[in-house]
Amino acid sequence: MRDKGNKLSKFNIFLYDYNIIFNTLTGYAMKLTDEQMRKLKEGIIPDEIKDVIEEGFSDQEFDADEFIAKKKYLEPTLVLTYDCNFDCVYCFQKAFRNKSRVKDEVVRGFVNYIVKNSNGRKVRVTYFGGEPLLEMKRIEEISKELQGKVDYSFSIVTNGSLLTPYILDKLKSLGLSHVQITLDGTKKVHDKRRYFVGGKGSFDIIIKNLKYAQDHVDVVLRINVDINNIEDVFRLLYVLKEEGITKVRLDPHLVHENVFRNEYWDFVLSKEKEGEFLVKFWEYARELGFEIPQEVFRLGICVAHVDEDIVVDPFGNIYPCWAFTGNPLYVKGKLKEDGSVEWLRKELMASVAKSVWKGKCDDCPYLPMCVGGCRFYAVLDGKGFDKVDCKKENYERIVRLIKYFV
Repeated sequence: MRDKGNKLSKFNIFLYDYNIIFNTLTGYAMKLTDEQMRKLKEGIIPDEIKDVIEEGFSDQEFDADEFIAKKKYLEPTLVLTYDCNFDCVYCFQKAFRNKSRVKDEVVRGFVNYIVKNSNGRKVRVTYFGGEPLLEMKRIEEISKELQGKVDYSFSIVTNGSLLTPYILDKLKSLGLSHVQITLDGTKKVHDKRRYFVGGKGSFDIIIKNLKYAQDHVDVVLRINVDINNIEDVFRLLYVLKEEGITKVRLDPHLVHENVFRNEYWDFVLSKEKEGEFLVKFWEYARELGFEIPQEVFRLGICVAHVDEDIVVDPFGNIYPCWAFTGNPLYVKGKLKEDGSVEWLRKELMASVAKSVWKGKCDDCPYLPMCVGGCRFYAVLDGKGFDKVDCKKENYERIVRLIKYFV
């Protein structure tokens, strides 16, 4: 981040309706007077706010490598199995779901990799699936192995059905700090989308487990949204409040096409409508007492930009991110039993992912939040892994939510 003095940053967003200036690179936001807004619009920095402008709103260059170098955590992911006890209608893993469980040599390689690469930093592992809790013994094995060697904690991405109070307490004793669980609507809607193998609904058991989990670990509640449940999502928020489930961090996610298509993907929403929906969602959530997480405005650095945060499947294949897992076309490396990595495809490396914007988005004020967009969505749109996935219109809407933080 190179300071260029008092010249105003190209990453400043002026929200004139609220007299707010927000910088997408530094995260600084400030409420101003009419006169201060007028002067800043003309490039004049008022003396009374000169110091804060210089600190958070002056001209600086965006450098993804600089932010990555400051990361305080090693954050690898292990896909424990492609098996699942659910049969969700839109599952992106349908085409390659199988009973495979993580191999012994992959577990050893994963542990060795972490020990070799933590370098005194904290380690935050994510266990992914399939349904990772089908491999509870592996989580216990890996956790006990790492607890005495590194500063270790972990999160799980689970459908929530197996996360009983007993299991959660056991996981917490092993280092569990966060869980991600999904609900797609009220009982009638959710149970038609996210059901057990065999067809039984899952809403009631997830609600029961959520009530306990929210009081003991940090919970991210993901809500997958498409044209079939977009209205019911708002009813779900009311049900959550009525059930006392208000300590979770909401994470609405618009379902888009997938590399492995099935008939369900005809029901996706237009990407252009994402910003409009998200603003409406967060406005209503706030009315009900839910917090708008600051992650809404976070920097767009993700696992695809950080090669050392490996995403490993049960066979030792390494992918750019969670969304590509299982797809043989996007295996970028192989984890060895000794913890070393054989990189196989340079075109899928972080050096490509974090550079797609160069020469195209250099002057976009939303660049730090976007970094050229999602690599997975760029592939879905037929552009390719190394192309820009622009969502500027969505960011223009979402950034207005900053008014609730100033």
